[in-house]
Amino acid sequence: MEAFSKSFLLCFLVLILYTLTRLAYTTWLRPKRLEKLLRQQGIKGRPYKFLLGDVKEMAKMLEKAMSKPITLNHQIIGRVMPFFHEMVQNYGKISLGWMKTTPMLVIADAELVRLVLTDKSGRIVKPPSSSNPLVRLLHRGVESLEGEAWATRRRFITPAFQYEKLKAMIPQFSTSCQDLICRWKKLVSHQGSFELDVAPEFQVLAGDVIAKTAFGSSYEEGKKIFKLQNEQATLVLEAFYSFYFPGLRFMPTKKNKRRYSIDTQIKTTLRNIIHMKEQALRNGDSDNANDLLSLLLRLKAQADNELTIEDVIEECKLFYFAGQETTANLLTWTLVLLSMHPNWQEKARE
Repeated sequence: MEAFSKSFLLCFLVLILYTLTRLAYTTWLRPKRLEKLLRQQGIKGRPYKFLLGDVKEMAKMLEKAMSKPITLNHQIIGRVMPFFHEMVQNYGKISLGWMKTTPMLVIADAELVRLVLTDKSGRIVKPPSSSNPLVRLLHRGVESLEGEAWATRRRFITPAFQYEKLKAMIPQFSTSCQDLICRWKKLVSHQGSFELDVAPEFQVLAGDVIAKTAFGSSYEEGKKIFKLQNEQATLVLEAFYSFYFPGLRFMPTKKNKRRYSIDTQIKTTLRNIIHMKEQALRNGDSDNANDLLSLLLRLKAQADNELTIEDVIEECKLFYFAGQETTANLLTWTLVLLSMHPNWQEKARE
């Protein structure tokens, strides 16, 4: 019995020693070794900071930049990406930063950017943000995949974005835009003017277009998903900027419970939409038969189980998340520029 106790204690001590050694290597020895190697190659940048690297500085600088009114010019990089803008200014077009314990090269040289984006060797991969399971709750669509998984998923969904398929969606685009214009006309007073915040209006427009063209529904029907995805994005961003350790996702914290609750609600809603769409397709309903979800479900039927319902759900989550905010922001900035340059308005009308 005594021998067993000693053996158990020895194994326990060895396990603790291994864990501490591994932790020291991951959080300090390896980052410092990589920093030394990069500096030997002449790359300047920020020194490694224990555990979180430059994450706190990124969040702090972004919050500070967003707290100030935006200047009406094209020099917006300092506002939307203040940390990377400062890196280039201080250390040059190739500089070193830290995403937690992982070194990060900031590249602002156009030719080198082109070489990176066109590289087909497979050695250059996406940042390891997906290693945090809490971040992956937002979506696991094609954008988050790598290698063969990415190639397979992209091969299946590419036909849904062919020119003829997109051209068939133009009537839905037109209907959503006409609804927006009619709503604005009703807001204009008898004096012929009305002050309007166009940003939330374009959020509705982009959401309505996505809902119609992707799912054959309307913005009102998809509003719940948009709202939940926006809340999930906030929670995911917080998780992204925080230090993750193995097992954290299983801790029943208030925010973890909310993250998983949102994920369940979104998946349940999308699964119901998919079920109704499959039923409509089986019944030969031709209304909205060209929306993105219908096309994906047809591709799924042809994919011989290589494209699952879960894959379709993740792509739907990506459409909702990636499409609305970017399109709405682009349209808002377009109106700002047209207001700054009235002559552009005349050219557009011509």
